[in-house]
Amino acid sequence: MGTKDFNTLDLIICRWRLGEVRKHIAAGDKVLDFGCGHQALFLRSVQKLISQGVGIDYDATAGFPSKNIEIKQSHFKDRLEFPDGSFNKIAILAVIEHIPFELRTPLLAEFHRVLKDGGEVIITTPTPAAQPVLEFLAFKLKIISQPEIADHKHYYSKPDLDSLAAQHGFDCVSYRTFQFGMNSISVFAKHAASRNKSVQMREP
Repeated sequence: MGTKDFNTLDLIICRWRLGEVRKHIAAGDKVLDFGCGHQALFLRSVQKLISQGVGIDYDATAGFPSKNIEIKQSHFKDRLEFPDGSFNKIAILAVIEHIPFELRTPLLAEFHRVLKDGGEVIITTPTPAAQPVLEFLAFKLKIISQPEIADHKHYYSKPDLDSLAAQHGFDCVSYRTFQFGMNSISVFAKHAASRNKSVQMREP
């Protein structure tokens, strides 16, 4: 998340999203936050719960904001610098829509490699329904970050995410929308017990 450009509304939306993701984090998890942003807001929000957290982002300042969190400055090309099976959770929050299509396959392959068996990738991304709303807020009203919205490569539907999971050795075991249907949260499991099944839950 390019949080340097965030205003108050951006931060409200961001914190709402982080609240949804925290529901999928358990005590003792080892978490990789890919695209953590320069503030590493998500890892800071779960710092007391997890055993270890590593955040990577081209926009981040390397350091140790706490004894169990490390931030690395890195721009992904084709490999993550971690041993196989290093993490049991990977978060990619409001990031995949910014990833060029040609980088999706190497990135998902690396996620699969660095996850433990049974590990999960937690993905949030705007739905197609969000595109006209976000573009109106950014470019007409100018009340959310214009660079963030302009950089969106794709708005992912549930079939898009199901296909992405299947193509890269994951099962999409959970999918639901939030923020009035304009954002989604998916969980991709490595070697899930039930293969090729997904669950979709929508807001009432």
